Amino acid sequence: MRTATDLPDPLRLASTFPFVGRTAELELLHALMPTAAGEPRRVALLAGEPGCGKSRLVRELAGALAGRGTLVLYGACDAVVPTPYGPFAEALERLVRLAEEAADPVAELGPGAGELTRLLPDLAARVRGLAAPAVADPDTERHRLHTAVTALLANAGRRQPVLLVLEDCHWADAGTLLLLRHLARTSWGGRVLLLSTFRDTEVDPPRELSETLADLRRSDDVVRMRLDALSAGEIADFVERAAGCEPDAAVAELAAAIHDLTDGNAFLVCELWRALVETATVVVGDGRLALVRPLHELTTPTSVREVVSQRLARLHPRTRDLLELAATIGPEFELGVIRSAAGLDERELLAALEETVASGMVEELPGPRLVCRFTHELVRRAVVDRLSHAHRAELHLRVGEALAAAAPERSLADLAHHFSAAAPLGGSERAIDYNVRAARAASAALAFDEAAARLRTAIALGVDDPRERAETLIELGTADHRAGNAAAAFEAFAAAAAIARELGSGELLARAAVGYEDAGWRPGIVSREASELLEEAIPALGADDSPELRVRLLAALARTLDRQGDRSRGAVVRGNAIELARSLDDRSGLAKVLARSYWARGMSPLEEILAMLSEAKELAEELEDAETRTEAMAWRVPTFVSLCDLDAARREQTALLQMSERTAQPFMHHVAEHYGSAIALCDGRLAEAEAMAERSHEWSRLLTGRDASGTYGIQMFSIRREQGRLAELAPAVRILAGQSEREGLWRPGLVAVLAALGMEREARRELARIAGDGIGHFRASLWTATLAYLADAASMLGDERTAALVYPELEPLAGANVMIGHLVSCYGAADRYLGMLAATLGEHERAADHFEQALALNRRMAMQTWVAHTAYEYARLLQRRERGGDRAQAQALAGEAAALAERIGMRDLLARVRALGATAAHDGRAGLPNGLSPREAQILGLVARGLSNKEIGGTLAISEHTAANHIRSILRKTDCANRTEAASFAHRHGLVVTTI
Repeated sequence: MRTATDLPDPLRLASTFPFVGRTAELELLHALMPTAAGEPRRVALLAGEPGCGKSRLVRELAGALAGRGTLVLYGACDAVVPTPYGPFAEALERLVRLAEEAADPVAELGPGAGELTRLLPDLAARVRGLAAPAVADPDTERHRLHTAVTALLANAGRRQPVLLVLEDCHWADAGTLLLLRHLARTSWGGRVLLLSTFRDTEVDPPRELSETLADLRRSDDVVRMRLDALSAGEIADFVERAAGCEPDAAVAELAAAIHDLTDGNAFLVCELWRALVETATVVVGDGRLALVRPLHELTTPTSVREVVSQRLARLHPRTRDLLELAATIGPEFELGVIRSAAGLDERELLAALEETVASGMVEELPGPRLVCRFTHELVRRAVVDRLSHAHRAELHLRVGEALAAAAPERSLADLAHHFSAAAPLGGSERAIDYNVRAARAASAALAFDEAAARLRTAIALGVDDPRERAETLIELGTADHRAGNAAAAFEAFAAAAAIARELGSGELLARAAVGYEDAGWRPGIVSREASELLEEAIPALGADDSPELRVRLLAALARTLDRQGDRSRGAVVRGNAIELARSLDDRSGLAKVLARSYWARGMSPLEEILAMLSEAKELAEELEDAETRTEAMAWRVPTFVSLCDLDAARREQTALLQMSERTAQPFMHHVAEHYGSAIALCDGRLAEAEAMAERSHEWSRLLTGRDASGTYGIQMFSIRREQGRLAELAPAVRILAGQSEREGLWRPGLVAVLAALGMEREARRELARIAGDGIGHFRASLWTATLAYLADAASMLGDERTAALVYPELEPLAGANVMIGHLVSCYGAADRYLGMLAATLGEHERAADHFEQALALNRRMAMQTWVAHTAYEYARLLQRRERGGDRAQAQALAGEAAALAERIGMRDLLARVRALGATAAHDGRAGLPNGLSPREAQILGLVARGLSNKEIGGTLAISEHTAANHIRSILRKTDCANRTEAASFAHRHGLVVTTI
């Protein structure tokens, strides 16, 4: 009976060649293996060119570790037919077999064990009591599977050390790479070393592989290794041990020649040595090596194909035929399948197999089943490349028929592959059928990219029946959508809709239209084609067709109309959908329509929207529909903020975060964290705001078809601004502003950064450009953020032209909060910005009214960050206005702003408040002395306190270079020769203020 420390069959092979030249790499891998209790998992990436010896190194490591009690799990990616999570399924099968022998297999498999049936479909039949895998959005389903695999490995690692080997990940399917990324980037306990091998010499690696490797290389705890070519000295060691001879000049000379001929490639070194021995070119006697031919006559083929061709030429024709058939099957082949496909009798088959093994091209895997594999994929590929297209098709047909007779349900992907390749000879009917069935199996395993590829193959092979073709296209659109490929999904749904028109099928048209709209929702793609399709489908849907489908149509149309800005029609359509769902008692459809009511804001009162979202939440809870429930909860949070009920928003955000944790929904976890970051910023919890923004960004990396970098960018901009660290972001904002595809939508953010950093000349130049071009084109995106950032810049620079442009656009938000996007960030009461703009325009009474309103609202919501900013801006106004009692009120407000800024850690605002105090100490009626600007007066005060240029830069969040430029201007304006004279000037004019 096999034990937990036995090696997997592929790692039990013993090589006939000596193992040389990898001592350092082997020692490092041994050192990485966690063995002590409590040690965390470790990850190693082993790279190298084809044939460099990665597999041999893995076998040596696995054998040594298994001998010390390590559980070794092994899975390899298939070079011919990648299957969803193939290497993980192969590796984890061993853990499952061990769990089946335990007293409580379900507990042994860990929490969420039912999710593992996506990897191992027969698991439910083998282990009773498993819950069915969750049905949810693709990201949630995938995350739950990843979590279940992590728990399974962690449990195993707590019992004993585990080595998990994933070989040839350059051929990995998308699902395997995503799971590898999850295991490598997530912190989890368990004595597990995850070792992945891959080629790093591919000219055009798949996008998924490139992204995965780039992502893992950024992780500090992932160890990256590369196997280089063998040196001449290491080849000499190989020759000595292979020949059993003593080191001498002949060995060194031969090793140098082999090195030159093979470039130190381990595979070619072995093949050349094999050829030298087989042809008796080298002989050994009395422990000495001798060459039969001179070294200059020694040659080696320039490619593996030539090696294989020469070896094939020495084989019996029957054996060559068998090898060609085996190479068509793939890297591994079973005796039963090749017997059926070859049509040889038992004696002939065994004789041919023995000759292939003797040739060194094929090796038998240890184990109960007779399975053989090619010694290297380079060998198999070289055999296949010799075949004509017609001969390949004939071989694929024979293999496909043999597999179909042996195990038709277990080999759907292989059957699809072989019958597709055989279509020119065997027809397309079976190829189409197996591709569609393989696609559905891939979807069940969450391998949506693989499913889409199979469906595309089926369609290309020719699905002749129009309705069947439309159904296949809808399946394809769904697979592309779930894989995050919105553009491809649009194309598939549009093609299905075209066929539906020709057939006059309203039901097909409706499903295609709903799918088209849904594919654009999460990526944020607003498509006119979606609304046109939906409006075409509604009247085409017949009375006998599903009324529930009509509810879905209306709900989709309402959402897309809202997103296009046609909110009045969207409200009417939504009302019709709600009315129809209620009349049908379609509670599920009703919950989904109501959960989307957030998009009606601007047409329906916020209180009405909140009521609809609350009903959706309650309905979904009753229906145990976690996805709809969390969607309704997610929209309630920004609705509460819009209603200026921040306490309710805080409570709902906490509940949403807890719900997303329980249901393992990455998208909702991402949303809940970025909501939390926005609220924490308002509360003045800057460190928490930053941590939540980082966590939100991490969760967003698990999402398909969604780029959340914009959300992360806005949040970090907002946080860094309050921390006084804007200088860190200025280069990135400048690049975004210059490279934006939509006419520089980040330009308002850039001008706000420039103004805040005291780069007045550049800020004024950029602001003049924006004002000259007009701000209307910013409405398409980030409109509220645009107004807020321009208001900040106009106020800091005293730019009346921009203030006059922005004020009327922002005025409708009086009495409300400034919320960026769907609570990406929140900047408190809009009246603060209106007050700043009115003050810039010289309308002091109106400005004071706005500031009073802003203070009241921000204080009521306990938005401490924005209370501080409002108090500062109000104090600024009062200082300029100088009416009776204004100075005392200004001092009180400035004191409040300073106290909050210091407690929260708002360095830049604190510096501005202190500069305000310095300005107040000076005779405001005469202005600052010698034409100094407020920023220069602020810097001069810091010079007088003895701060260096670097320290001034750190205090004001500006560069050392910018501080130096300001000081040169100050010296020129004050006619001071040096910093000492400038400090004296500051003291004489009351510009040195340390506290308010």
